Formats: sequence, structure tokens, C-alpha cells
Amino acid sequence: MATESSLNEIEVVFGRVKGLLLTAETVNHAVDLLAEAAKEVIPGAIGAGVTLVRNGQRISTGSTDALVSQADDMQYELGEGPCLSAWATGEPVRIDDTRTEPRWRNWNAAVSQGPVRACVSVPLLRGQDHLGAIKVYSAVPSAFDASTEALLLHFAVPAAALLGHVQTTETPQQITDELLAALRTRDVIGLAKGILMGGRGMAEEQAHTEIIERAKRLKITMGEAAQQLVDHLTGPES
Repeated sequence: MATESSLNEIEVVFGRVKGLLLTAETVNHAVDLLAEAAKEVIPGAIGAGVTLVRNGQRISTGSTDALVSQADDMQYELGEGPCLSAWATGEPVRIDDTRTEPRWRNWNAAVSQGPVRACVSVPLLRGQDHLGAIKVYSAVPSAFDASTEALLLHFAVPAAALLGHVQTTETPQQITDELLAALRTRDVIGLAKGILMGGRGMAEEQAHTEIIERAKRLKITMGEAAQQLVDHLTGPES
């Protein structure tokens, strides 16, 4: 199950990968780095991959090992599979067991001959653009659930922003305004949580929930809710 500690781990891992991605000279380097990071943060994953797609054709693929590369190659050879579907629909796709899954029968029949028994694939979205998909595989049936999808989606948001940046530059350049905004949002949420924990004695999970509830109540983003809390709690009258 996805936990608060899992989300924190994503922030730590992504913070480390971010510096490497911003100096990535090629898209291929970037997708490889992100695949490794995804495998690291998703419990139960034996491999992970990132695929960028344009007009239905792969333009770049990153994977943690040959197992993932082979599973991805089969999707394009057969013209079906969870990664292609996640990219096309813009929705997460989960397979609990490749030996019993009724969708994409040819692909499931092929990969189930090996260790791949479960899979989660989520789209990489940048605005209205479907950049591709990121996926993780497991050797254990039903290893992933809805919380895994949520965790991978949480990872996919900044990943898509970074990949969009790398695709448009191809060479090291300054961080785009879009990426800076995404990173600032993460920082202010962490700051708000720290203030709530220190000033109100909340546990980390309670502080995170407080920000979420404020965002829901005021119908604003988590970043805006966190900034309001920081402004209020550090203001002259607080």
C-alpha cells in the first residue's frame, strides 16, 4: 500500500534524480534515470520502464533491465499492451495477473512465459499532451493495487514536467518556469508540513492531511493551501 513514507521517499529520490536530469544531454539518458527511480520507489517492482510516444510511435525508451525492454518491445511488435493503452487513454492501467488478464491476450501470453505477473502503467501527461507512459512490473500476482497507481501517478507528474523540458532542449539549459513552479510547490508543501509539526505538534501524516483538507475546503491546489498556511503561521500576528 502507498503510505506517507512512500510519498516522502519519492521526494527524496526525485530530488536526487532531478539534478542528473537537468544536465541530461539526451532524452534517452533522462528516461533511463526515471526508470531506475520508479523501480526504487514502487514496492514490489522487479523492473520499470519509461516510454515516450509520438504519433503512436516510440521515440525513446528507458528501462531498468532486459526484462523490461523485452516486455516493452512485445507491445510494439504486437500493437497492444498496458503501456500503449495508458498513453492512448491518459488513464492508469493495472494488470493483476498476466496469466488470467482478458485484455491484450497476445501480450499477456507472451510476457507470462517469463517472470512478469503484474503490471501498473500510468500516462505521462504535460497539459493536454500525452508524452508517453511509465510502468512497473512485478513477479508476484496482485502485487500492485490502487495505492500503487496513486503512487506512480504522483511520481509521473514531475517526471512529465522534466521530460518535457529535456525534450524541448536536448542540451543542458536553465530550468524552465514550468519546472521551477513544480519544484517550488513541492518545497512550500514541505515547509508548511514542517511548520505544522513544529508549531502545533502534529505528526507528519497529520500535517499532510491538514494541508489536503484545507485545499479541499477552499477548493484550491495543495500548493496554494500550503502557501496560505506558511503565510498565516509565519506572519507578524501568528
